[in-house]
Amino acid sequence: MMLTDFKRRDRVGEMLREKIALILLHKSRDPRLQNITITAVEISDDLRRAKIFYLARGQEAEGRELQKALQKASGFIKQELAQEHILRVMPDLFFQIDKSWQRSERLAEILRRLGQDNPSSDDPQGAS
Repeated sequence: MMLTDFKRRDRVGEMLREKIALILLHKSRDPRLQNITITAVEISDDLRRAKIFYLARGQEAEGRELQKALQKASGFIKQELAQEHILRVMPDLFFQIDKSWQRSERLAEILRRLGQDNPSSDDPQGAS
């Protein structure tokens, strides 16, 4: 893969992330879809498949129902994207909940615990 291909994929993915977020916020009639954040878009090398990562805000974090609503709205989203003339061929959209924040929270908690168990020598409270 050439460097220019990688940059193009990144640019297209970021553009899709922004456009999809705006479509869900302003054009979707389903209120559940207005309360999600599109965190990232990974697009295939051939630009025909896009994996869209999202986070739910508030009480709308009911995974399966939200996933179904997003899949149901994918045709509408593709149609709205096509009207923007971003790409010649619209990619198939696949929605997936973004679990990276959960991993980072878990890692931060582990680091906090390690810091409490092993006070550093620079810590005035840990010095004897």
